[in-house]
Amino acid sequence: MNEPESKLRQRSVGRLDRSRDPAILNAALAALAENGYDATNMDDIAARAGVGKAAIYRRWSSKAALIADTLIYWRPDLLTNDAPDTGSLAGDLEAVVERVGRNDNDMVTSDLVLRVAIEATRDPELASALDDLMLSRGKRVFSTILAQAAARGEISADRDWSLVADVVLAMGLLEVVRGQSVDAKFVRHVIDTLVLPAVQTPTGE
Repeated sequence: MNEPESKLRQRSVGRLDRSRDPAILNAALAALAENGYDATNMDDIAARAGVGKAAIYRRWSSKAALIADTLIYWRPDLLTNDAPDTGSLAGDLEAVVERVGRNDNDMVTSDLVLRVAIEATRDPELASALDDLMLSRGKRVFSTILAQAAARGEISADRDWSLVADVVLAMGLLEVVRGQSVDAKFVRHVIDTLVLPAVQTPTGE
């Protein structure tokens, strides 16, 4: 199920000509990928899109709203919390790796999403536009996968596995801060090195 749409992220309503929207969204993505969120500005986006800045503000209330909509335009999956349910923990985790792999060559990569999410921690307006979707989505997916595994009896149902999901998110953010790629190879490494040993190693009473 899709998350409720942020009021800040909603586009203007009415009889506005939407034919320019794709050009604006494409220009915003190019500027974001090239410059990062902080250095991206509406003048540059307008010039890239071949429109006046007023045309952008008639459609989006702010840079934060435009950038959030830009990411979601190419990655609608960012609005969902659907976790794979293959019938096994190993299968679910492999499905996550495959998802990340499919995104590795997308226009909006996992790296770009995480970089914007980091910026949102310092920018309340951007955080509001994102509704915390991008920063917490990965954690929610991993939490659901571990809860499913506990329900099947694959891992202990008596332990709180939320910390493991937090670690996965933290590792992704740390990798971005280091300037490295959060791709399928990295996610598989985190799963094999941290997630599986953590959930499969029994602890003493």
